[in-house]
Amino acid sequence: MQYLGEIFALVTSLGWALSSLFFEKASRRADSISVNVIRLVIGIVFLGIFTFMDRGAVLPLDATPQNWKILGISGLIGLFLGDQFLYEAYVMIGARICMLFMTMTPLVVGVFGYLFLGEALTLIQIAAMLITCSGVLLVVINPKNKNDEKKLSSKGILFICVAIILEATGIVFTKMGSMGYDPSSSTQIRMICALGVFVIFLTYKRLWKKVFNVLEDRKVILLIIGGTITATAGITFLVAALNLGNAGIISTISSTSPILIIPISYLIFKEKIRIKEIIGACISVFGIALFFL
Repeated sequence: MQYLGEIFALVTSLGWALSSLFFEKASRRADSISVNVIRLVIGIVFLGIFTFMDRGAVLPLDATPQNWKILGISGLIGLFLGDQFLYEAYVMIGARICMLFMTMTPLVVGVFGYLFLGEALTLIQIAAMLITCSGVLLVVINPKNKNDEKKLSSKGILFICVAIILEATGIVFTKMGSMGYDPSSSTQIRMICALGVFVIFLTYKRLWKKVFNVLEDRKVILLIIGGTITATAGITFLVAALNLGNAGIISTISSTSPILIIPISYLIFKEKIRIKEIIGACISVFGIALFFL
């Protein structure tokens, strides 16, 4: 089928847009730590089923100690620390604004790749970074009224910026740790290691009661399941899309979540949309497209 890869990339973008909204709603009803822990458990099980169907292994027991070490660091940085800041930012400034900020993640990865992996950056890619950042700044700078100022709290912006740096760092470690190994199993290792750190943290802080209380809230569990399934489906469709189409085009289409999330937020969740949010999202996605040329 013609354009099947591009269609899969669009499904990826839609999945990521939906997952961010699901996790925002879940984090508003419960605390972000409980949401993250339950999400990791569901994700590990979901990936175990997928990897069993794909290669006959429920758990990544065939991974090398080096895989576990580097991917474990990646999980600690990206999933334990990074996602905590991300989920808190969801509550403070909303999933729509967070998704717009997250368009800068590939650019930060590009900078880190240049600094630590020796990967080159072209002038076009540097220009793309500036364009993408300008789209984000258009939304953030000079809100028109007090409600916008509250929505774009400085703490929320700080948290999403920290999340971007941590996520980008986690991606760099993932790239180093997953070379020559199954991508889904690599993701599962990251999740298992992050969950292990959460177990230690929750035990030390005596916060297990909060997690168990959240488990009794059916609506929160459904939101977490919805967010986990749509996020995992997005990753799965992205891998399939990359095998079917041009990497630059696929990466660009899959990065359109900040645009797709706008009509979803308006039509389903009845959120107010500002014109400059739409313009800023379009500028940022254009910057991403330029980055992959």
